[in-house]
Amino acid sequence: MRRRTVALRLCVGLPAVTLALALVLPRVLGNYYLHIVNVTLVNVLLALGLNFIVGFGGQISLAQAAFFAIGAYIFALLQMAGVPTIVAALAGVAGAAAVGFALGAPTLRLKGHYLALATLGFGLIVVELLTALSSITGGGDGLIGVPGIGLAGQTRPMLYVLLPVVALGYGLSEAFVHSPLGMRVRAFRDDAMAAQAAGIGIRGLKVMLFVVSASYAGVAGVAYVCLMGYIAPNVFSWQSTFAYLSMIIVGGLGSSLGAVVGAILYIFVPELLRFLQEAYFAIFGLAVILIVVLSPDGLVGLGRRLWRRLTHRAAQRPVAVP
Repeated sequence: MRRRTVALRLCVGLPAVTLALALVLPRVLGNYYLHIVNVTLVNVLLALGLNFIVGFGGQISLAQAAFFAIGAYIFALLQMAGVPTIVAALAGVAGAAAVGFALGAPTLRLKGHYLALATLGFGLIVVELLTALSSITGGGDGLIGVPGIGLAGQTRPMLYVLLPVVALGYGLSEAFVHSPLGMRVRAFRDDAMAAQAAGIGIRGLKVMLFVVSASYAGVAGVAYVCLMGYIAPNVFSWQSTFAYLSMIIVGGLGSSLGAVVGAILYIFVPELLRFLQEAYFAIFGLAVILIVVLSPDGLVGLGRRLWRRLTHRAAQRPVAVP
């Protein structure tokens, strides 16, 4: 029954919400805020991808910005070399996924802060290489005038491209978490020894999570290049990964909806609160601390608990007998 409900939500509800957003957002937002929505959608893809490792798998990875950069640069360099757009895009995603596999396999024995430090070091190396290899990557100035899909700077057409891509990414994430494979991953997250005793292949699952997370980041990298028309190493700094980590913590670890909520709060909402200037991020940092302490399952988990309480109280309310 639950699987049928999930399938109905993904097959009917998700396309309906996507279509509604495509119709409503251009009518109520100007070009500037539509651009911020597009940037937010790219960050949703990054948060969804990171959620596979951190939320579903319970592993700490700080390499998401590096995977993001690899996908973006492979796509941009191939396209500027004359490779067809679709081939360059697939190569960007595949390249990020391959690097995810290459990073995940050697770090199988690492966990906790050791894994975090290893992935952070990898992210630092990638950014330094992108800066140092100026003859290939353009160095600190980056690559300018990347053709993309010819929609750079066009906010409304890019919205129509990004919304279905993000909806597909969200749908795959939700389908995964409710699938038998997703259940095995969560079993591994909750108790690795018990999962291994039950015959679950932990090594393969861990590598798979890295590959899936890197693939999402690769798609985000391609989308970012198409949106902006340029890339530079400072976009993919190691500090960015902490932003993606904050998104999924605030929204709710292990929740696809939480990744969406966290990205909106971190990217879009500050633009509505520009009058607070830099104070907003201080408030956001305080909110992260409070959520971790008071609601470890994030805003989505808090919302679900409040909803259950309200419905429980409504069910217990005595019915007046005429």
